[in-house]
Amino acid sequence: MNILITGTSSGLGYELAKEFIARGDTVYGMSRRYCDLNITQLQCNFKDIDMDSSGTCTRTEMQRWIGKLPNQIDLVILNAGMLGSIDKLDNLSVESFNEIFTVNVIANKILLDYIRISNIDIKQVIGISSGAASKAYYGWALYCCSKAAFRQLISTYAQEWPKTHFISLAPGIIKTSMQKYIYSIDEKEIPSVKKFKQMFDTMDTPDIVAKRIIQYLPRLAILDSGDYCDLRDIQ
Repeated sequence: MNILITGTSSGLGYELAKEFIARGDTVYGMSRRYCDLNITQLQCNFKDIDMDSSGTCTRTEMQRWIGKLPNQIDLVILNAGMLGSIDKLDNLSVESFNEIFTVNVIANKILLDYIRISNIDIKQVIGISSGAASKAYYGWALYCCSKAAFRQLISTYAQEWPKTHFISLAPGIIKTSMQKYIYSIDEKEIPSVKKFKQMFDTMDTPDIVAKRIIQYLPRLAILDSGDYCDLRDIQ
């Protein structure tokens, strides 16, 4: 299979790429940092992707790279994303909203649209989502708002691209650098981080979750296109 994954330099994206390679699949990766796996990759900072003439990766560079991909991609996993600052809304700037929406929402639209422009056939798209897409957390406005928008983006593409199967997948809580940042937050200031701190030692690592996602790919494929699914609810 030909598989395109974003965010392949670390965490879940890295482990997914690693597992697919082990299966004999061909992996194409996009990430902010260089990935040391045997994949065809484009280094691209999604914070800069809305720029046309500056930044680490321009739209033109992305479009040129996508144009060299095979005519068929069996699976696209939109995994790259950022948590943003955990803070009260009053303390969050409009600029911080612009930045996280660029990474978590806009960059994914740019990527999918360039694939379409390049006449590449996509069988399935999995958007890595979160419980924060449907539930508000105190101090998590940046992440919750952007993930909710990303979930709706996936659902709308499912309506407009009927030949491609779309799913928003919440993988559960994973022990990544994001959780380490959450662990550093003072729960007296942001009470919502308390439960994450309590779970830190027992959280699944990215390699475990990557194996689980790949195991359940056949079950995800039979869900209605545009659906939201929590990996922990799959039996």
